[in-house]
Amino acid sequence: MAKQIEGVGDRLLLFAKKEFLEKGYKDASLRTIAENANTSTGSIYTRFKDKAGLFNEIVKSTADGFENKFREEIAIFDKMPQMPWEEMLEYTDNQQFKMIDKIYDDFDSFKLLVCCAEGTIFSEFIHNIVEFHVEYTIKYIESIGNDAITSKRLTPELLHILCSSYWSGFFEIVVHNMSKKDAYQYICQLKRFFRCGWKDIFSATS
Repeated sequence: MAKQIEGVGDRLLLFAKKEFLEKGYKDASLRTIAENANTSTGSIYTRFKDKAGLFNEIVKSTADGFENKFREEIAIFDKMPQMPWEEMLEYTDNQQFKMIDKIYDDFDSFKLLVCCAEGTIFSEFIHNIVEFHVEYTIKYIESIGNDAITSKRLTPELLHILCSSYWSGFFEIVVHNMSKKDAYQYICQLKRFFRCGWKDIFSATS
């Protein structure tokens, strides 16, 4: 097997990220990436197998890290003493600000995941977070004995739509290239809006 030239892989990843950000996964050209990296497309196939493998190399650790952090925070909350829904919302608000920090530590990779991943296994990135959020919200509601679900104030369809709307809105900070400062302000406003809705759903007088 021919010895791989040092530095070529790093250059390919650098120019691949640029190409994917500009054109998205589907329209990105391996030929362009290779030319910009001053190598051949064969170097891509040797190191990353194909275009999917190249995209995977760039974003997988970021996607896994975010999803794992989300699950980790939920698991920590799950082990805490049971708290009323008002306190629960306050707690989760604070945890999600930590997620904003994580996004801005690796903004380009999140941009790829949110805006450029169509045609890859990562196109379900936000959906996967939504599904886990739905699952845990049902578990939480049942654990505190709230009647939101049994009273039909919250149906499975509505819960999914609410979670999906929230996380789609959350990642607008990436879509619109907000500064970190603006992102904090925007998320505060977004959460204030959703908090009013959740207050109505959790309230037995609704």
